[in-house]
Amino acid sequence: MSAMSRFARRRGGGGQALTEFALIAPLLFLLLFGVVQLGLLFAGQNGLVNGVRDAARRAVTWRINDASVNDPSIYGVVCAAVHDELVSELAGGWLPGFDETRLHPTISYHWEANPGAAGADPSAEQYFLYVEIDAAYDHPLYVPLVGFFFDLLDGSGDGAFTLSASEQMRVENPSLPMGTTPATCP
Repeated sequence: MSAMSRFARRRGGGGQALTEFALIAPLLFLLLFGVVQLGLLFAGQNGLVNGVRDAARRAVTWRINDASVNDPSIYGVVCAAVHDELVSELAGGWLPGFDETRLHPTISYHWEANPGAAGADPSAEQYFLYVEIDAAYDHPLYVPLVGFFFDLLDGSGDGAFTLSASEQMRVENPSLPMGTTPATCP
């Protein structure tokens, strides 16, 4: 067998590899870009959770009990400050590409009974004030073809994937008199 025929035979296999790659490449790129989009969504979820947690930490330090009995408008001031803190945390780097119009927060204050007071005299039961921050964020889907599949998962069809986070913490204030109802934030 001549050297020329051996070279021609080896060279013919290159076309087969190219054909196989052309068949596998769409699936390979779909998986690759899916991993990239999923990584962006996980980063967004972690950022939202951290931002909500930091805003709740800030919310529990406000002295709302001193003035709230005589001035219920203090809740409006506190709620606006907590909302601003949440936006500041998310825009400050926790959520890359943050857009405030995509954020849907709910900030509320409510009473819960002290779990350690169970079995004690019911008239002496202690209640504590808690702040709860719930936030939903419509995270944009950056990878077009893969984004379509992720958009179908949340059922909205709006080009975004809805992420959510919630945090509840006890307010570090003296307890309010019983019967005082804390207002919810607008």
